[in-house]
Amino acid sequence: MTAIKHALQRDIFTPNDERLLSIVNVCKAGKKKKNCFLCATVTTERPVQVKVVKVKKSDKGDFYKRQIAWALRDLAVVDAKDAIKENPEFDLHFEKIYKWVASSTAEKNAFISCIWKLNQRYLRKKIDFVNVSSQLLEESVPSGENQSVTGGDEEVVDEYQELNAREEQDIEIMMEDCEYAISNAEAFAEKLSRELQVLDGANIQSIMASEKQVNILMKLLDEALKEVDQIELKLSSYEEMLQSVKEQMDQISESNHLIHLSNTNNVKLLSEIEFLVNHMDLAKGHIRALQEGDLASSRGIEACTNAADALLQCMNVALRPGHDMLLAVKQQQQRFSDLRELFARRLASHLNNVFVQQGHDQSSTLAQHSVELTLPNHHPFHRDLLRYAKLMEWLKSTDYGKYEGLTKNYMDYLSRLYEREIKDFFEVAKIKMTGTTKESKKFGKLRHVTDNSKTS
Repeated sequence: MTAIKHALQRDIFTPNDERLLSIVNVCKAGKKKKNCFLCATVTTERPVQVKVVKVKKSDKGDFYKRQIAWALRDLAVVDAKDAIKENPEFDLHFEKIYKWVASSTAEKNAFISCIWKLNQRYLRKKIDFVNVSSQLLEESVPSGENQSVTGGDEEVVDEYQELNAREEQDIEIMMEDCEYAISNAEAFAEKLSRELQVLDGANIQSIMASEKQVNILMKLLDEALKEVDQIELKLSSYEEMLQSVKEQMDQISESNHLIHLSNTNNVKLLSEIEFLVNHMDLAKGHIRALQEGDLASSRGIEACTNAADALLQCMNVALRPGHDMLLAVKQQQQRFSDLRELFARRLASHLNNVFVQQGHDQSSTLAQHSVELTLPNHHPFHRDLLRYAKLMEWLKSTDYGKYEGLTKNYMDYLSRLYEREIKDFFEVAKIKMTGTTKESKKFGKLRHVTDNSKTS
């Protein structure tokens, strides 16, 4: 550590007119260990400036570089973590809290002791030392031979200050003027004392002569202080205004955010409503056709077919997530179900009536075909039923039970009709064949009587 301290003093601090008093090898707490050094330094020129400097070894070589420096007056708290047990961790509270782990407890204690001494000697603002042993602070007080190495360095700084170039030049000139200074030190000291007294007297006279100017200066300073107070008041009022403006701007920003959010929600809501209206709204004409449309006329059948297709599209629309939870959607779906059930019943009832009516009409036309002895033609009835083909397809896809029952009824009516027609056909054929035989026999007897008359 001594070699490192010497190297740091030579390479980093001496070029900056600083003296290194204490050093501790640390790394940041809770992170991957990247060692660096915290250095307590003072400047060699007055006024003395005390700093805590972070020095890090360069990754590209063996030289050290100055990374960051804090003025000791900015240090608020030194937290040693534990005043009883040995603990290498400690915190330094500057503009934020820096957490460190020293390589040893001894180095940490020596560094904290040096900070305490510098605080006691140079700073008007006292630093708070938390969790630091009182014994450590007592030992930090200089006491002759018991001083630590750090303390000794500090005393050296206090007792000896390096001369700058100008001071060296002045001393050399003085030594040249007093060649006897080396051989007769007492005479030299006496001369210096006399000259110092002369200078002190001149200074006192100068001060007394400039008392008027001092009074004027003090008056100007008082006026300046008053101006400063007024400026501070104005700045305080401006700060309050700015704070009020900031709060209003924050409220406006929040309001704009809420308005933007509301507009976005309204656009999305409108999109969902348009989707539901466009896909789940059934026209009043379609509803009227489903409820009371004429299923006997071609125009009414076409209107009912279009209404049934529109109803099927509304019922089969692919709803987006969450739509099925809406009360209006549930009510509309229930309404569609009721319309489907109502129209399915009307359609099934009407077609059953059509089947019965066609059976009666087919029986009444049977007599018209007795002369030709042919079965009746069903094409007109088939053409009437073909108009309901699309409605039957709709019924099959929406209510298969009613479709199946209607198909069964149609087959029953059709089978009975065909059975009756075939039976009537054979009856008429039998009657026709019987009538022809009787006429042939009657014609044969008449011919025989005629022949007999001619013979006579």
